[in-house]
Order: sequence, then C-alpha cells, then structure tokens
Amino acid sequence: MRMKIQLIALTVLLAATALPASSRAQDASQGIKVEVTGFRNNNGLLRCSLWSGPAGFPRDDSHIWKHASGSVKNSSAECVFSGNFPAGDYAVTLFHDEDSSGKFKSNMIGYPLEGYGFSNNVVPQFSAPTFDQCKFHYDGTGWKQIPVKMIYR
Repeated sequence: MRMKIQLIALTVLLAATALPASSRAQDASQGIKVEVTGFRNNNGLLRCSLWSGPAGFPRDDSHIWKHASGSVKNSSAECVFSGNFPAGDYAVTLFHDEDSSGKFKSNMIGYPLEGYGFSNNVVPQFSAPTFDQCKFHYDGTGWKQIPVKMIYR
C-alpha cells in the first residue's frame, strides 16, 4: 500500500512540474477541454498536463506535450488546450494545486496531500496508470470534452 501511494504521488508530481499559468493558445475554435469536478474546496488552481503518446507517461515530464491551468469555482474547474494540433491519441494527468505553489504536495512517505486525476477517470490501484488506460482519441476538429472526477486519498 505504501509503495502504491508513493507511485501515485511521484506520478502526479513529475507530471506537474514547470506548469505555466495557462495554455490558451492561438486558435480558440478547437481543442481539448478537461472538465474536472469533485474538488474538496475552491482554493488554488487546477493544473493539467496533456500527453501526446506513451513515451515517459506519466513520470517523465520532458514528454508532456502541453500544460494548462484553471481556477476552481463551485467545486469544479477546467483546463483548455486550444489550437490547431493533430488528430491522435492523448492522455491527461492533473492535480489540485490548493496552495498555488505549482507543485504537487505529498507527505514524507509519498501519501498525496492534494487531489489528482487522470483522463478516463482511471483510479490507480497498485501502480501508476499506463497511457493506454488513460488515452482518448481527438479527431483534430472541434472540441473534445474530457470529464474527470478529482481523487483525494
């Protein structure tokens, strides 16, 4: 159980490093909207990372394709990845940055202190989820909406 918690915390921490304030890019007519519910409070920001393939997922943040963030209101928030990007399979990792530090918080043994989530609402059991478990297809046109429920441990 302790190893499971450490893997989850490490996964979210690495996926969330170096996040910019927003990723609302050049073309606002298409993209991916990650709609997150189930926040335990309205503090801080939602931080999201978009992955364009399995390389490094979900631990190696050098493979993250885009970052986005959003304000938490009424126990929900969204991250918007807009612009003209190609059709393909993508996955999202996210966390509730309650203190707006830009870093995922965990305790000394790696137990998550902030909420987190994955596309397809994957709930990790004994290890970090795979890209295949979290992936969804974006056809390259219009908006793709990805609902995610926040996980708190």
